[in-house]
Amino acid sequence: MIQKRESLNAEPLSGEERREQIIEELRRQDEVTVSGLSERLGVSDVTIRKDLQQLEDQGYLTRVRGGAVFSGRGQLELRFAARQQLCLEEKRRLAARAARFVRSGATVFLDGSTTVFQMTRLLRHVQDLTVVTNGLYAALELSFAPEITTIVVGGILRKQSSSLVDLLTPELLRRLHVDVAFLSCRGFTLEHGLMESDLREAQLKRAMAQAAQQVVALVDHSKFGHVYIASSILPDELDTLLVDSGLPPEHRAALEEANLPFELV
Repeated sequence: MIQKRESLNAEPLSGEERREQIIEELRRQDEVTVSGLSERLGVSDVTIRKDLQQLEDQGYLTRVRGGAVFSGRGQLELRFAARQQLCLEEKRRLAARAARFVRSGATVFLDGSTTVFQMTRLLRHVQDLTVVTNGLYAALELSFAPEITTIVVGGILRKQSSSLVDLLTPELLRRLHVDVAFLSCRGFTLEHGLMESDLREAQLKRAMAQAAQQVVALVDHSKFGHVYIASSILPDELDTLLVDSGLPPEHRAALEEANLPFELV
């Protein structure tokens, strides 16, 4: 349940933080009320109604009298939003560091992961940037950035990851010239590298990495040691591995021993 604001002097939540908590509450109980959210988040009913309106416009929910419920479309978004909450602060730190690799006039690939998605809000003001992505939410987020050209690749919608997979245009992908590919994963080991639970997702990420001059991986500590069906990028194919500082000492020592180019964030 959403934690009630402890005091009037507590630092207020931003609009984005409020809406994230509303989404999380919807995920738990399928229905929320304006009065309940207003009390728990310490804002007015008017503010909550505006938040609900924005979330409805984005497809997360359907407003009803006195509150809101799941929308049919919202199931997909809520699954994505729920995954975003896992290691959220770590993902934001990794994204902030990765964004420093991006320069005006560049072409970059952003995969459909929730980690790389955190980069999109940091790139909206980069001039003359071209973004190639298979992430639906990355594409939608960047649609509000007038200086960015967004190319969406893929074909079949994976509802679990909110991404498009299957290379419907392999010739086009081979002809793309990408400066930096930013990738995350479901699991990572020194033997298998970045791994996915879906073979098509792994194949698409590999194709985009092969078109890139530089490959940067964003991997939070919770991904280490988990093995999945398909490898997208092997360790020696990475130019930079960004890992959060919560990485256990044994994994850090293994990365150092393997002489892998990694950076703790």
